[in-house]
Amino acid sequence: MRYRWVVLAGCVLAYATSHLARWSYTGFAVYISADLHLDKAALGLLGAAFFYPYALAQVPWGRLTDRIGGRYVISLGVVGVAALLGLFATARTLGEAVGWRVGIGVLAACGFVPIAGLLARWFEPPERGVANGVYYGLGGGLGEGAAFLLLPVIGIYFLNRSDLATPDWRGAMIVMAVCIGAIGILCCLLLRSAPEAGLGLAASDPGPQASGVDRRDMLRDPILWLLGLYFAAGIVALRLIPGWLPMYAADLYRLQWGYGQEAALTAGGMIGGLYVLGHVAGSPIVGRLSDRLLGHGVNRVAVAAIGLVVSMLGFGLLAGPIPSPWALGGLALLIGVALHAFPLINAAAAERWGVRRAGESLGWINMVGQLAGAVSLSLSGYVGMSFASRSGDPLAEYAGIWYLGAASCAVGALAGWVAHRRVQARPPC
Repeated sequence: MRYRWVVLAGCVLAYATSHLARWSYTGFAVYISADLHLDKAALGLLGAAFFYPYALAQVPWGRLTDRIGGRYVISLGVVGVAALLGLFATARTLGEAVGWRVGIGVLAACGFVPIAGLLARWFEPPERGVANGVYYGLGGGLGEGAAFLLLPVIGIYFLNRSDLATPDWRGAMIVMAVCIGAIGILCCLLLRSAPEAGLGLAASDPGPQASGVDRRDMLRDPILWLLGLYFAAGIVALRLIPGWLPMYAADLYRLQWGYGQEAALTAGGMIGGLYVLGHVAGSPIVGRLSDRLLGHGVNRVAVAAIGLVVSMLGFGLLAGPIPSPWALGGLALLIGVALHAFPLINAAAAERWGVRRAGESLGWINMVGQLAGAVSLSLSGYVGMSFASRSGDPLAEYAGIWYLGAASCAVGALAGWVAHRRVQARPPC
């Protein structure tokens, strides 16, 4: 059963491509907005064009994974994302860019729920927290790190090379698409839908762990929808940070601390990188902590709810004056750790409704969350612009975005705590 770690490595790579695809436009945001004549509201809509179809595709991909396994669902999805990213690089208008982002969103949905369903078959409960933390933390961190740090550097290289066939952000996007396609092929070679012995290690577990509950019972369980609300609130906050933090940091460096345009862009990417570092290190640590606490009777949902409480405080501090780059970097790191506790819900879903329902149950939970995240990303630019119009301060527009994040974290923490109490009162049968 050591091959489960190879499967986990493949899942890390697959999830990295999902994050790279969803945030690819942020690394080139300055150049894309200038090329396609987009304001911040239009950039928010461009981001949301990915997340609406991404949200609606969660349940279908989850059910398909429960039926046929995750190997081909995940690998074919990654290859499809690569092809559509190459087509996104050909966009000449906002409408074309939005259209390609919609397609990318549908296929990129293969990189979350199917992975969680696959890992539920390979890892038993004492390891599920850390397994979900590793794939989510390391995979998401690799993808976000490339989007925040590597893509701006590649973009600058292409912009300064007039001898290339596509000397702009488009050429850099094509390079990224080729790399993602290669990872999709590698995933097909590495992944297996389940251990050869049958349905996986969890098949030896009692109760819903092996057999799964009836679909109607699952959909009538209030805990499913409370976790959906928790996911919704957490993902609202999660969508705001990668979408706006690098731009906010770049504007802060340029307007408040006197950096030049390119230096500010690079520094903004570094702040995004600190957030990613918290994401990478925090998720496995929190997952391992949850595995240990589960043995002492502390369910995973309680740990996840505490993460949103800490994140709420971090958003509140972002909305205020930032005294120094060090303070901004520290906040980014703190939020990166605390905000990424929600993959614990992946393990909690498999443990409550069974391995055979892991994909579908998490699909419903994640669909609610992703729809809320898409709406928030669509509106975040308008919220920010309304704050800026009142104060005249170009940085004030970001305050509204951070207040929205803090409020969503408060709602999610409350939903998570209520779900935790219900799990205690009604443990899995």
